[in-house]
Amino acid sequence: MDSIQRRIMITSLPDISLSEMDFRDTSFFQSQETPVELPTPAEIMQKYPEIGDGSGIARFDDINLIVKLGPTDYLRLEEVQTMWAIRQVFPNGEIPVPEVFGWRTVDDRHFIYMSLIRGSTLLHAWDHFTDADKECLRDQMKQVVKDLRSLSQSIDHNHNHWIAAATRQRPRPGGPVQLDHSRDWFSDEGEIYFAHGDLTISNIIVSDEPGDPKIVGIIDWEQAGWYPEYWEYCKLRYGVPGEHEWKEEDWANAVMRPFEDEYEAFMWYSGCRGCP
Repeated sequence: MDSIQRRIMITSLPDISLSEMDFRDTSFFQSQETPVELPTPAEIMQKYPEIGDGSGIARFDDINLIVKLGPTDYLRLEEVQTMWAIRQVFPNGEIPVPEVFGWRTVDDRHFIYMSLIRGSTLLHAWDHFTDADKECLRDQMKQVVKDLRSLSQSIDHNHNHWIAAATRQRPRPGGPVQLDHSRDWFSDEGEIYFAHGDLTISNIIVSDEPGDPKIVGIIDWEQAGWYPEYWEYCKLRYGVPGEHEWKEEDWANAVMRPFEDEYEAFMWYSGCRGCP
């Protein structure tokens, strides 16, 4: 049994009230032969004018950089804190999270600078793998979930209102969803664990290199936090086309303990929210 006590210390997290931050000890700044700076928000928007006032991804392949940008009321810098903390707590890369290089806040928009992870999403690559490859990836995913759940924190097990804040996606037109009548569908029993929060196979990146398959990145940590143990299972099954083998053959059940009743309730809730 792993005897290491892993804990995210809130007081050690980067101060996201600042309008800009560079993590000078990261590979972007340390591995360059000549001094280099992150592209400015103006340079980013000049290269990607199609993003306009919305959210998007700016990719700079030549310097192995991705910039995630969007309005401050949608794209939150807590995602930076999460990715930074995960790399601190798992310094040997047990959780393949992007390396964060910094951020900027300009004109009510956040720009998050992070490492470019090369590969394909598991959603698109799955059908190209052999059965042995799929079992190997299943085992890697099980280890990722186990490692995340090894994190500890003093928490309140009374999570009666957790579902109201479980997603930032806006409800469909017509007003907010009333959740009181569906609250009883979600159990108050069981453990609460640290979770990615949106562990769909579209957020898991696998290497395109020949050889044994490997998970090289897990992206989009904006929903990470402390959740009931069934939440990650629901997300692992969710957001996959119905005809995809991942869903048809219940691969999520091979990664973690299934919660069928909670999943059905989750599907209903997501539909009411207008989620895809």
